Amino acid sequence: MIIAANVGNTRISVGFFDSASSSVNYRFEIATDISKTVDELYVIAKAIIRENQFDIGELEGGIVSSVVPQLTTTVCEVVNRFTGKQPLLVGPGVKTGFPIKIDSPAELGGDMVANAAAVVSKMKIENKMRGAVVVDMSAVTTVSAINKFGEYLGCAIFPGVQMSLEALHGKTALLPNVAYSAQTKAIGKNSQESVLSGVILGHAMMLDGFVAKFAREMKIPADELDCVITGEYAKYVIPLCKNHLQYDEELTLKGLFSIYQRSKEIKA
Repeated sequence: MIIAANVGNTRISVGFFDSASSSVNYRFEIATDISKTVDELYVIAKAIIRENQFDIGELEGGIVSSVVPQLTTTVCEVVNRFTGKQPLLVGPGVKTGFPIKIDSPAELGGDMVANAAAVVSKMKIENKMRGAVVVDMSAVTTVSAINKFGEYLGCAIFPGVQMSLEALHGKTALLPNVAYSAQTKAIGKNSQESVLSGVILGHAMMLDGFVAKFAREMKIPADELDCVITGEYAKYVIPLCKNHLQYDEELTLKGLFSIYQRSKEIKA
């Protein structure tokens, strides 16, 4: 069994994978807090595992991706305590299993690398190399393009759902801080409906637009693209999209496991 940890801007996702079946046996999340020490995070993780009566058994290793530099070393040390080994850190030099065709591959966040790795790995396993759009709706929303050769071509990045709502509420005098809900009407009749239209429905329209635009730039019919989505805010937007988006809550962790396995095979 191996441990995979993704350090995001709002939460740290942790998953334990069975090496034989490649499946997630157990996963949990911890709020991202840069003030937390190694001891504190380790105790929190151990308490969650114990509370849920999950037997992690013997861990052979771990892998970490992080977009929060202040916590990268801390989380790596926590994983080290669980496994007794220094974890693989997603970054320059790590063999991802696919070419990254952007100006500076080192700029690509570990979570986006992991998401792409999961999608490319699935495409190869299913022998369906036909191109994909990968969406992650976390603190920020990212839309990535992968062509039919399994090459990462680039992405679009824009403010996430929560970030957009906070900006509207914090930077204006009259707009309220609204609660999440499905918003199907474009014409809002009150402040809450209008804000939700702009943010929730607006996100859905942007995603549909990016899928169409990416398809044209990749010269692939939009209906032939695999569209995969993950992230905590995806559930509010998926029902409003015209394109079929395959939701995978564990996409990032699955990608980390894929990268770990590939690294292991290369070393063997």
